[in-house]
Amino acid sequence: MSMLPRLASRRDFLAAIVAGVAAGAVPGPALADDWPSKPVTIVVPYAPGASNDTFTRKLAQVLTKQFGQTFLVVNRPGAGGFIGSDAVAKAAPDGYTLLEMPSSIAGFKPVMKVDLDPVKDLAPIALMAKAPDAMVINAGLPPKTVKEFIDYARARPDEVFYGMAGIGTSGHQHAEMFNNATGLKIKGVNYKSAADVMNDIIGGRIHMMFVSTGSSRPAVEAGQLRLLAYADSNLPPESLKAPTLAEAGVPNMEAAQTWWAVFGPPGLPADIKRKLNAAIVAAQKDPEFAALLARSGATPAPLSIEDTVAVVRDEIAIVEKLKLEGN
Repeated sequence: MSMLPRLASRRDFLAAIVAGVAAGAVPGPALADDWPSKPVTIVVPYAPGASNDTFTRKLAQVLTKQFGQTFLVVNRPGAGGFIGSDAVAKAAPDGYTLLEMPSSIAGFKPVMKVDLDPVKDLAPIALMAKAPDAMVINAGLPPKTVKEFIDYARARPDEVFYGMAGIGTSGHQHAEMFNNATGLKIKGVNYKSAADVMNDIIGGRIHMMFVSTGSSRPAVEAGQLRLLAYADSNLPPESLKAPTLAEAGVPNMEAAQTWWAVFGPPGLPADIKRKLNAAIVAAQKDPEFAALLARSGATPAPLSIEDTVAVVRDEIAIVEKLKLEGN
C-alpha cells in the first residue's frame, strides 16, 4: 500500500499548524504573555452590596488600571455561592473568567455536599483581604459582655438563636465553633441572605450572629447591635474597640476569620496565575483599595499562590473537623 497520501496529509497538517502560529491563531499557554487582550469577567456568586461584592468591584477597578483591559464584575447568586462557583469551574482556563469567593467556599463539599473542591476543581490565585469575625447581639438584650451572654444563653437553652446566611457559610461555621468552645447548643436559623439575618437580629427575632466587622459596624454605631468581641486582634487601627474572644474567656476562636480570594478555572496556565497573583498583591497597596478595606474592618492579605492554596486547604480542614450538618 502506498504511503504517499498519509505523508501528504501529515505535511498539510504541519503546514497548517505553522501557518496558524505565524498568524497568532493558536490559543492557550503559548499566548499567555499577551494576557489579557480582551475584557476579563470576575464572577461574584452573591447578590450585590455585601463586602465581597464591594471589595471585588474596587479590585476590578485597580486591575483595569494595571492591565489596561476592563475587568467586569458579574453577580451570579444562588445556592450559597455554588452556582457562580460551578460556572467558573467549568469555564475555559484562559484567564478571562475568574471567581471571587469568601472562606465559606470551604463548606461546599463537607457541608453543602456539592461536588466542587476549591483546590482541585478551581485554581486558587490570591487572597485580597481578611478579617476576624465580630460577635454581635441585639442591642436590646441584657448581656453586656461575652460571659454575660454565655450565662444568658445557658439559662435559656431553647430560646436563644443565631442567624446565618446559608448552611456552611462563615456565619454558620463560626457560630458552631463558638458552641463547641463554650459547650452551648445555640440553634441556628438559616436565611437567604446576610441582609435578612441583619434585619432579623436588629428586629430582635434572633439574638446573635458572627459577621464581618465592616458589615456590622453601621448597626453597632446606630445602637441597634452590641459588639461583644472579635475573633482576634488583627484589625485596622480605626476599628471599634472590643476584646478578643480569647480575652473574654473563650478559647480556640482565632480561626473564626473571613477571607476573600480570587480563583480561576482548573488548568489555568501558571504564568497567568503568576501575573494575576502579582497584580492582586500590588492592588492591596492601592490607597483607595486599602482605605476601603480599613473602613470595612479588613486588612490586606498579600500571599503567594502557594500560601493561598495552603489557606484554602486549612479552611477546609477546619470545616471538616466541625462536622456541620447541611440541608
